[in-house]
Amino acid sequence: MGCFAVSLIKKGELICRCRGRLMSIPEVIEKYEKKKKRPDDPLQIGEKRYLELEKPYIFFNHSCDPNAAVVGRAKIVAVKNIQKGEEILFDYSTTEWVDDSFGQYKEWTVKCNCGIRLCRKEIKEFPLLPNSLQRKYINKKMVQDFILKKYKFLHSIRNKHK
Repeated sequence: MGCFAVSLIKKGELICRCRGRLMSIPEVIEKYEKKKKRPDDPLQIGEKRYLELEKPYIFFNHSCDPNAAVVGRAKIVAVKNIQKGEEILFDYSTTEWVDDSFGQYKEWTVKCNCGIRLCRKEIKEFPLLPNSLQRKYINKKMVQDFILKKYKFLHSIRNKHK
């Protein structure tokens, strides 16, 4: 399953706004507990808010070299020109930054099978990415607002203590 361009999508163009049912952290944790593994469809849209994605939004796949990004609050935008028939892909690592309220589910990693030459082999939440990749995604505005805000806040604190 995947989502594919039906016509040329130009860099910077809005592809869609993801839709789904709003979920709180306790609801996401309950879902983890029932499935005994991390479900792959809730999309983090705020520090403590998730969307349980509807179809077709659950079918967007990951790539370590994405042609799209989830920005703002659950908007998917092209970061490269995407040709007709090409799969629309974003980096799942740019959509997740959890805190201690997740308990045992706080830090997650998933094996990556994207198949690109520079594949990282593992999908991780944003703060676990290499600093250079975090900066790249921040500078290119390839993250949602809550991640941008959290990143800038943490880096402003670090810079004050230097």
